[in-house]
Amino acid sequence: RWQKIFMIPLWSKMAVFWNKMFLTIIVLLIVLFLDAVREVRKYSAVHVNEKAANVNTNAFDHIQMKLFRSQRNLYLSGFSLFLWLVLRRTVTLLTQLAKGMASHAALETQVNDATEAAKKYMAENERLQE
Repeated sequence: RWQKIFMIPLWSKMAVFWNKMFLTIIVLLIVLFLDAVREVRKYSAVHVNEKAANVNTNAFDHIQMKLFRSQRNLYLSGFSLFLWLVLRRTVTLLTQLAKGMASHAALETQVNDATEAAKKYMAENERLQE
């Protein structure tokens, strides 16, 4: 039943669109990840000495806030990228498994038909020999 549903030509047209969307999302996640890495490096490299921190504590807090946000963005984009790739691999493996199961069922049906035909021919051959 599911094969009949998924063999509709509309799905193949949508698959091309969704493959393009998948690649677009992957590129976007990679760009966000690289931007987050750049921001973390930028705010991690800022050294505030104690004298300057005592003079202007708001500047130190502001830098720490930006560092926290950049690290948060790094973790979110990296984890999203990782999960997106895992999801893609899972879908690919499930698709391959479904195709393998379909071909296995077709081969099993073909083998059963060939076995029945061979038994029929052997019985007919025995009957002709008698």
